Amino acid sequence: MRDVVAFRFACKHFDAAKKIEDGVLHEILDLTRLSPSSYGLQPWKFIVIENDDMKKALAPACYNQPQITEACCVVVMCARTDVVKVLDEYSAKSKADLGYTDEQSEGFKKMIIGAVLSRVDEDIKVWAQKQVYLAGMSLMMIAAEKGIDSCPMEGFEPAKVSEVLGLPQELVPTLVVPLGYRNMEQPKKTRFDFDAVFEERK
Repeated sequence: MRDVVAFRFACKHFDAAKKIEDGVLHEILDLTRLSPSSYGLQPWKFIVIENDDMKKALAPACYNQPQITEACCVVVMCARTDVVKVLDEYSAKSKADLGYTDEQSEGFKKMIIGAVLSRVDEDIKVWAQKQVYLAGMSLMMIAAEKGIDSCPMEGFEPAKVSEVLGLPQELVPTLVVPLGYRNMEQPKKTRFDFDAVFEERK
């Protein structure tokens, strides 16, 4: 695992000629789907862009950073703010997959209404975006395990990304992650020492 963690870095230049095999990309994305989220609700939607023309159209909304057009694909990770609909969808899925009863499902809904939906809209959006970051880290680590490079990007204009992709209002672009193969030397990393980060209380 240490090798996988060490492999990952924010790759700024990709080999545009080198493509990720379809089966490998599908597995990376499918495993990302299993990422943790608060209450297991998965308030997210991920747009996977492989089309070169669409990547070029997206680039200006991402300040024309080269990762967007050089990468094999770009994953636009969006938070869903239509949490009521997410909750209904999750309730139906949990009934089918986990055998939840109507009573259990209604109890869960009431808990989420109190814990999440009682917040103001901006707080709900922030809550959903936090879940996207969990999935973003999963995506990058799963890719790294398969020798695929990535770059987490917050440097973009969400409204313009939404416009280019034709996204509905309830999908909020939160993190953009290009995937592909590096075309640069991996720089050295610097991280704070263990004792500076962890305070152990035994």
